[in-house]
Amino acid sequence: MKMTHHKIKNLSIISILVLLFFLINPLRAKSQSGSDYSFLVAGHAYGAHTGTNIGLHPPLLEKLSEEHDSSLLGLFLTGDIVNTSTTASWNKVKTELTTLGIQSFYVMGNHDNNTLGHQIFKQKHGGDYYAFEHGNDLFIVLNSTESDRSISPAQLEFLDTLLANTNREKAFIFFHEVIWNSHEKYKLVRSNSRSRYSQLKNISNFWTAVYPKLAALPEKNFFLFAGDVGGNPDAIAAFYDNWGNVTLLSSGMGEVNDDNYLKVNVYPDTVTFSLIPLNEGVEMNPVTWYNIPEKPDTIDGPVSVLPLQSEIKYKVLPVWNATEYRWNVSAGITGNSDSTSIMLDFGEQFSVGEISVHAINDGFGESEPVTLLVFADDTTFIAENKIDINFEVFQNRELIQISFSSNRAQQAQFRISGITGREVYNERFQLNQGFQTKSIHKNALWKGVFIAELLTGDQRTSKKIMLY
Repeated sequence: MKMTHHKIKNLSIISILVLLFFLINPLRAKSQSGSDYSFLVAGHAYGAHTGTNIGLHPPLLEKLSEEHDSSLLGLFLTGDIVNTSTTASWNKVKTELTTLGIQSFYVMGNHDNNTLGHQIFKQKHGGDYYAFEHGNDLFIVLNSTESDRSISPAQLEFLDTLLANTNREKAFIFFHEVIWNSHEKYKLVRSNSRSRYSQLKNISNFWTAVYPKLAALPEKNFFLFAGDVGGNPDAIAAFYDNWGNVTLLSSGMGEVNDDNYLKVNVYPDTVTFSLIPLNEGVEMNPVTWYNIPEKPDTIDGPVSVLPLQSEIKYKVLPVWNATEYRWNVSAGITGNSDSTSIMLDFGEQFSVGEISVHAINDGFGESEPVTLLVFADDTTFIAENKIDINFEVFQNRELIQISFSSNRAQQAQFRISGITGREVYNERFQLNQGFQTKSIHKNALWKGVFIAELLTGDQRTSKKIMLY
């Protein structure tokens, strides 16, 4: 099999070889009709750190022996093919793959990355990054270990030249580390330790140097595969996300119950994915489940409540890939839940507040919150033997006018707060018996919703006002 590879440093020579590759690559001659085919992707394929095998993960070998798909292109081993890069390990892997009878493609991982590993890749593929065409599709294998979890300048040139000299509408790109986890969106994604946000945020160039090249070609669809998952006890075993014409996928094995490999079915107009579990009794979710959840649609519950009301139920519809939920409430509201519903109590001084909830998928992160704004009911609350106050709020373009009608004189406090609880006006005054008014200039406020409150002793009356 002849492939383009990276050992040419001069860009013009790279361009010439890539063009020659597209003319003579033997894989290109297959499936010219665009007929259906499939391929497999296995990450962290040596398995457990503490395993005694020197070759591939034994459960992987057992499951691969059941693959009898005549349309199978081959198996992509997305890095950490061997635990220790020794002659014995590589010979063992070669023997195991020969026994399976499945064509294989190596992707360099950190466990594979030594002088011997590079020699093995050069013998098998011509180098540690390479490309080929199969039918109507382009396959690109990159080495994310060459520049410590980034794509090196030489490989970026290689990628540029490939993309500039192909009319293929689908491209499949493979590397080991989950280098897209450098995005803050993925800061809670638990890949293997080298591929977590904290390890990548200052070194990975995926979002600055790789993704822009792909996003700039919206007429093409790119499917990216990484393999650095499943190798820590707390790690995720798969991942999926989509950014327009770029789809991100990971699968792996070794130290999690849901060890798996990925089967990719390619059709002329679509690509589908299925996760194949390695352990008995394990059922994998659809690959799209392995992602940060979407935020819940809306919070269902009353938007107007009475102070001292308790056990008021709020709920959201389930998010399909959420494992739990995180509720947050403003001051004056109490309650706790990790499910789709929560029972809340409202304090005596509650006037306005927010209820929000995030959907969480453990190991992946949490959604943006959905929020509900809740107000205290405008009813005046009068306890036995308390005074009766009528309280109204009016406004014009310059002033807010408050009118009071009380059945006796007393000390009072008037305040205005924003919907977040921020106080913007506060005044204490003598409330006289009978009817009186007070005016406040709007120049200290802004347009929006406010809460106007009148407090006398332990009695509180509030009004919602919309300032214009």
